[in-house]
Amino acid sequence: MRPKVNQGDVIERLDTAIFRACDIRGRFPDQIDVELAFAVGRLLGRWYPQAKVGVGRDTRVSSAALAEALMAGFVAAGCETFDLGLCPTEVVAFAVGRDRINFGVMVTASHNPEPDNGFKVFKARGDREPIADLLERLRAALLENFRGQRQPSPKAPKTLPLIDPFVEHLAQQVQFDWTAGPLALNGLNGTASLVAVPLAARLNLDVLWVRGEQADLPMDGPDPLKPLLAAEMSAFVTASRAGVGAAWDGDADRCVFFDEAGALLPNAYVMAMMTDHFLKDPESQSVVYDPKLVLSIEKSIARHQCHGVRVATGSAHMRAAMHQTGAVYGGESSAHHYFGCLGGIDSGMLAWITMLQIIAHSGQPLSQLTQSYRGEVAVLPELSLKVDDPEAMILDLDQTLLKGSGCLEVVGVGETFGAATHRAYRLASGVRFSLNPSTTEAVMRFNFESEGDPQHLLEQSGDIQQLLLRHSGSDQSSLPTLALA
Repeated sequence: MRPKVNQGDVIERLDTAIFRACDIRGRFPDQIDVELAFAVGRLLGRWYPQAKVGVGRDTRVSSAALAEALMAGFVAAGCETFDLGLCPTEVVAFAVGRDRINFGVMVTASHNPEPDNGFKVFKARGDREPIADLLERLRAALLENFRGQRQPSPKAPKTLPLIDPFVEHLAQQVQFDWTAGPLALNGLNGTASLVAVPLAARLNLDVLWVRGEQADLPMDGPDPLKPLLAAEMSAFVTASRAGVGAAWDGDADRCVFFDEAGALLPNAYVMAMMTDHFLKDPESQSVVYDPKLVLSIEKSIARHQCHGVRVATGSAHMRAAMHQTGAVYGGESSAHHYFGCLGGIDSGMLAWITMLQIIAHSGQPLSQLTQSYRGEVAVLPELSLKVDDPEAMILDLDQTLLKGSGCLEVVGVGETFGAATHRAYRLASGVRFSLNPSTTEAVMRFNFESEGDPQHLLEQSGDIQQLLLRHSGSDQSSLPTLALA
């Protein structure tokens, strides 16, 4: 039995920290509550008065109440409003891309733990205003006044179920016969099973679930890359003798893979495999990718003599780049995968069945299929740290890493470590070290990869980690031991 949602005290002052680079995200009910949700819906409705608006939600305790208030705001503004119900984020994006609606909002905090919640916004492709600019406009308007009495409305949102047409559209994108055993799936009690169950039935796939039911989310958040959750999934894959495992985050737009031995497949290799798959089509000209881990995907791009475009981290940036370049595929190191055949949106479901198609067509188990990618590039798991003084850290890194043959690959925008900042170092040993601010959490992400000796990658990363600890409140005992992914 889920606990009753406590609406909490009325928010007296807007906390602008809830506005992220690509979405709105904060704690319920002290940063985000139903009153704020109503105000967001009413404002957006006034700005898009002719839009057909759709609202979806994830399985969080507070999501139903927030979605109801959000839709009430849209209705109050005079918008034709549709309730998309419980669904993955990609169903909302799909609805916008297929013109079932013109404007969509997903109530979710993705992989964040409860009580966090928030809103992801999707606009019609013809709307040229970047999501970041719309969110900034919304933030400014809400700062002036976000409180307003909710009035009963004779109108109610219309129900618009879209999972069945979405499943059918996905099924038409792939063609394969799966004979490598059952599939181990993990929805982390989020929305993944709402699409994966009917999709598996449509494709005649034998699936086994762990955490597939819509129950409480994991206490640390529905993030399949969390060490304890990844270990749980690894054990489930081996115990069930599955041919491959797949796990999604809370709103199912991220998907990670485990081979038949239960080993978590680094997403750097997944991106390269997807790139090789899609660029086999002679009509495919380009892919886009974020700057965190680039060595493996760039080798795949070079193999096909095609065009690759690096894009700032974040779903809004990636989707815009997919549209502008006409790319067939886009990959983010965080395990978001974007597809031209879906209008440039990221889809954890299409990523899953595309990987099954790649494995089936190769005739090899996933562990064997990835050996060539591991032989080209070595990668380490991503390291996340809170940094006390980013500028001092960058100065320290420059003084340490730019000696001798080390060079700075990319300089971020501006002098501070802002939302658009990215920095990467290329060392003489072949090691590439990059750092980026998270677009969803108050931490920085650090990534290590190498075309050279994997053992040297481990040694060099350990030295850099010691430097990073000087600028963080963390201590050595609280950090994971870096090992080859």
